Amino acid sequence: MLIALKLNQGDALLKEEERKNPDNLIAVYLENYFDFLTVYTSDERKLYDQLKKNEDLRLVLLNAGDPNTPYYLFTMAEVNLQWAALDIKFGEYLNAVFEIRRAFKMLSQNQKKFPDFRPTQKSLGVLYALLGSVPDKYKWGVTLLGMEGNVELGMGYLKQLIDYGNKNDYIYQDETIIYYSFLLLNLQNKSEQAWQVLQSNGYPKADNLMSTYTCAHIGVYGKHNTEALRLLDQRPAADSFAKFPFLDYLTGLAKLSELQPDADAYFKKFIAAYQGENHIKSSFQKIAWCYLLKGDTTNYLNFIEKAGHKGGATLDADKQAKKEADDHRIPNPKLLRARLLFDGGEYTKATAEMNLLNENTFNSEDDKTEYLYRMGRIYDETGKTDSALLLYSKAIDKGKDLPRYFAANSAIESAKIYEAKGDKEKARFYYNLCLSFPNHEYKNGLDQKAKAGLNRLE
Repeated sequence: MLIALKLNQGDALLKEEERKNPDNLIAVYLENYFDFLTVYTSDERKLYDQLKKNEDLRLVLLNAGDPNTPYYLFTMAEVNLQWAALDIKFGEYLNAVFEIRRAFKMLSQNQKKFPDFRPTQKSLGVLYALLGSVPDKYKWGVTLLGMEGNVELGMGYLKQLIDYGNKNDYIYQDETIIYYSFLLLNLQNKSEQAWQVLQSNGYPKADNLMSTYTCAHIGVYGKHNTEALRLLDQRPAADSFAKFPFLDYLTGLAKLSELQPDADAYFKKFIAAYQGENHIKSSFQKIAWCYLLKGDTTNYLNFIEKAGHKGGATLDADKQAKKEADDHRIPNPKLLRARLLFDGGEYTKATAEMNLLNENTFNSEDDKTEYLYRMGRIYDETGKTDSALLLYSKAIDKGKDLPRYFAANSAIESAKIYEAKGDKEKARFYYNLCLSFPNHEYKNGLDQKAKAGLNRLE
């Protein structure tokens, strides 16, 4: 029930179990899972502050359990990890560091005591992968805290577990598939592999909002936009599941990538229902874009101004929206159309838009760099990698001193091409080149991808 996001039904079952078996500590662990999913889907700070108070009490109760069962250390580690994820979400990074450290030590100890207990491998796999992608300048902190990371080891753990779960009864199969898919997308830049993992494992599951969200998220960000939009349109009725406003944000993104005229309505719906800070700036930016594409500059300026002062600026997408608002620079509508079509996987339509342009069409260095970068991306995705590398190189040279992301991402994409060709030296050069660019849009996300690439090469 909980992993499907049927939180009310799951909560009712937990309360009934506690009434019948008050000494069942698994119910305590699942209560924390309920709190985690409630905060995660709502993204509300007040809920986080309210429910965070339950963490210490639950850890005390779990600590009083039987240390001779593999669930003893595992459940306490899971509680720490779940709150660490929420701590990061709400900017409480110091809390998160210590919770991750406690979880890592417990899981490592549990693996030594119970090497055949597979749930430990699931959580350690996630930790190894995430810790392995920490940029070099922070790696000393990971080592100092007695932890170690290894992206390939962590991903290998998760892949083994999925294969095991396809042949055996493994209660964390869905959770493992979800983690593995998101890590493939975000750490290893393998969006197509992430999508295929979901498809080959029967996702989305019927009557399961979490699996719909997972497929839609990976579809929107992984060039399966049309399929993602279909899943979002057909998602289970909201009454039976947790409130999840972010699904309207995803729907807006999917529609915008197809240049559908009603995309702005979904961003507005998200803003109206959402009580958190994330994706607000990005939503106002996307609404502004919708008006810009319709030729309505007045409403573009109205909504991009809101992006400048409403919502938080923790996520890269929100930072980029704020920067656009602060720069007072209206995007070129022709390049914006091509960008959105490309992001939705509409390569033929994006190519048609770009073929109407050339570098000399534009006056600003920003637009010239973006033109080169976007042509490179189109060539890259359509298999013309030599042409892509040439355009990426030009975009890097022209954009290396600009505060935009085009040069940094051109370096990332160049590195990926060379990595696929087996040219580790050039791949390593371009991943490091990405890391060398300071203070550009999406820096956190791109640096993480560059570091994950360097780890793969090692």
